[in-house]
Amino acid sequence: MTNSSTGTSSDAVHETVSSAVVNVIATHRNVDPVDLPPLYEWIDPDAIDALFEPTRTGGPRHGRLEFEYDGQTIAVDCTDDVEISIDGASAAPSVSVRQSNV
Repeated sequence: MTNSSTGTSSDAVHETVSSAVVNVIATHRNVDPVDLPPLYEWIDPDAIDALFEPTRTGGPRHGRLEFEYDGQTIAVDCTDDVEISIDGASAAPSVSVRQSNV
């Protein structure tokens, strides 16, 4: 049986995309984020954040990033909101990511 989790950017709490990924995974696994293997062992967290930063004109980025993390498929989709999925389906608390100019 495959469990899935999704977070979207609709809450008042703002964080980076990489932090949101870690927090969604921790919630999905019902553990503290510090108990997870480091995200950087699979993907560069700064690269994730840079990929989803606003454009030079301040507009939102659009795209999808999918990668493996500790045996699970993580997907980050950015359209109007940022959605983080684990193993393909939705079922987790919402998260909000910082999308401000650098």
